[in-house]
Parts: sequence; structure tokens; C-alpha cells
Amino acid sequence: MYASGQSVIQISSILNRSRNWVYKWVERSTNSDETWFLSRSTEPHHKPNQIDADTENEIVGSRKFLQRRDTPETRYAFYGAIGIHQDLDRKGIDQKPSLSTINRVLKRHGLTEEPHKSNREKKKVYYPEAKIRYPGFLHQLDLITPLYIAGYGKVVSINRIDVFSSHASLQQYDAKNADSILSFIIEDWKEYGIPRYLQVDNEAAFRGGLYHPKTFGKLVRFCLNFGVQMIFIPFNEPWRNGHIESLNGRFQKLVWNRHRFRHITHLQQESKKFQEQHNNYQDYRKIFLKTQGRYGYTIDFLPPGFSFNSDQHLPITTGLIHFVRQVNENGTISILNEDFDIGKTFSYEYIWSVVNTREQTLEFYYKATRESPKVQVKKIEYKLREPVRNRIPISHFVS
Repeated sequence: MYASGQSVIQISSILNRSRNWVYKWVERSTNSDETWFLSRSTEPHHKPNQIDADTENEIVGSRKFLQRRDTPETRYAFYGAIGIHQDLDRKGIDQKPSLSTINRVLKRHGLTEEPHKSNREKKKVYYPEAKIRYPGFLHQLDLITPLYIAGYGKVVSINRIDVFSSHASLQQYDAKNADSILSFIIEDWKEYGIPRYLQVDNEAAFRGGLYHPKTFGKLVRFCLNFGVQMIFIPFNEPWRNGHIESLNGRFQKLVWNRHRFRHITHLQQESKKFQEQHNNYQDYRKIFLKTQGRYGYTIDFLPPGFSFNSDQHLPITTGLIHFVRQVNENGTISILNEDFDIGKTFSYEYIWSVVNTREQTLEFYYKATRESPKVQVKKIEYKLREPVRNRIPISHFVS
């Protein structure tokens, strides 16, 4: 068309192309290159972000080294991009590649893993959750049981994780009961601080008796007295405690299933090594998430001299207890061994319920979506079976 005398404007109009496109091909047709009509790669000749072969080999080697877990230092290692970055840092490599570059190298060498796909279908019903604001805002707590050490007997592992920072704490005990949980809680709050919320499932050792209404167990009373609001997730939905469930799975895979323990002390020693490596990794991980300093916060601790006799009967004190429940087909939910009618219009929806021990009321709230406002569905009187007292100060428990 150009050779026949048509102008660039005419050609661009007929072919519906830009004038620059026409000029490009006219110019190429006039040079001596026999392959002028083939498309050319636009990939830049200079790649400032491309890593050298030595660094790429270090990434690949680090991945395989961490993944083997055949040394005491790597026994409980994370081997994703952040774990590899941390390993390169330990080796003293100054010019460390970015996390995205590490992931590209892993993909190029076929060292990536397919993300885990849950068999559980995603529910369209909105699930209300506490918005995590800072470290110590919400802890998730769970038990791993039954565990059996040959020649020793049954043991239980009590595991706790801070949802914001992912810091964990673990300890093992001979008995699965509220006394073991309180012993763990006291030492945990001395070292890591008292959370604002403690989220658990509906295990009897957490909430108390399974038969009589309005039964407040030892842990519930302890948390109320020290200003911690407990959150009980729905029945038979452990994935609502996803952070602690993930930690539990990792603990069972890397600690419990990989060793033949002789006694509980052996298990406790190995558990602490797992906890230390886990928390060191989470500290390193904060560098990349950059969320730790977003909010000002303070954490209170139980004093070192704090002691509590689990045989001591704490009263019910003023505070709040939360329950997330899915409404059944009859329009009811169960809270502390007692059924409450919410209405069939809410069947299969989730309700956030709050027991206020000071006012002795029970409130029910509903949110249709994350963006929707929280609506109070109902508020009823919730007369307790014993008097409600003011909190006993911490100083009373310090010797």
C-alpha cells in the first residue's frame, strides 16, 4: 500500500492501526534484514533486578537445606520465601533478593508447593469475627489430646497463639482438666502478657459443666476476674480457630510424629525448641509485614510473684463473655447448656451473643455482611445462679 503511493494516514485508517505502527513497518521493510517482517521481543537487554547465578544457587540450596530438616537448627524450620530470606541473612549475605524474586526462583526450579485446598465448601453465610488490632488483642487456645507416651501414659499439650503477632506458647501436662489450663494460663500471662480476648472452642475444660445451665467453669471465672473476655466459637467448627489449628497441625507433624518420646519431660524439652524456632521466625517475618508498629498498645502482665491455688473457688465477677453460634433450623441457639429462641428468619445464620455479668443480661447481635452494621436482635434478662462480685485485685494473689 505504501509502495503504491498511499499515505501513512490513509494506511492507518484502512488497517485501523496507529501511524506509529505504520511507520515502524515501513522503516523495517527498507533495511537489509531478511527477517524484517517477524515480530521482535520487547524484553529489555539490561535487567537491573536479575540476580546472578550464585545467588540463585544459594536460594535453591537454602530451600532444600531447610526442607530436609536434618539438623537441630532446621528441625522446625519454615522453608517459604521468608524462611529462605532468614537463612540467607544467617549466612551473612548482604545483598539479599526480595521475597518476590525468591518466589520466582523457586517456581523456575519447580520447588513451589500447591496451596492446600480445604474439602469444606465455602459458606456464603457471613461469619462475625473480632477485628484484630494489636499484639495481645486476641489469643487462641486449644488442647491436643489424646497423646500417649509408651511406658509413661497419657499427656495433653496446651497450645496458645497470638493472632496478631503469631507468637506461640506450648506446654504439656499429665491431665486434661481446668487445673492444667489454669497452670498454663498463669505462666503464659506472666511471660507474654494478659490478652484482651481469649478465644476457645466448647471443650468442657474451657467452659465448665456440660449439663446444668449457667455453669461457669474455673477458666471462665479466672478470665472474668482478670478482665479477659472469652470468645467461644460455634460447636463443631474448629476452623474458626484457624491460627491455633494451623499451629497444632505443625506441632503434631514436626514434633509429635517425628520423635519417640520417653517421658513428658522429653516432650516438653522438644516442644520448647519448636516454640523458640517458631517465634524467632515470626519476629523475622514482621520485617516484611510491617504491621507491628501501626497501633500504640500496652500489655499488662501477671507479676512474677503471682500464685493461685486452683482449689480456690473464684466468684463470678463483672465482665463480658462472648458466644458465636449458628442458628439451627428451629431458630434456636445453645449457650451454657440452655437454648434461646432467635427466630426462624435467622436459621443457618450466625449470631454473636454477649453475657454481661454486671447487668445480668444476654444480648444477641447479627451482621448480614462484613460491611453491614451490627444489629441487636434481642436483649433479655440473664439471672445468674449466684451473686456477682467485684473483681479481686491482682495484689491479693501476690505473695
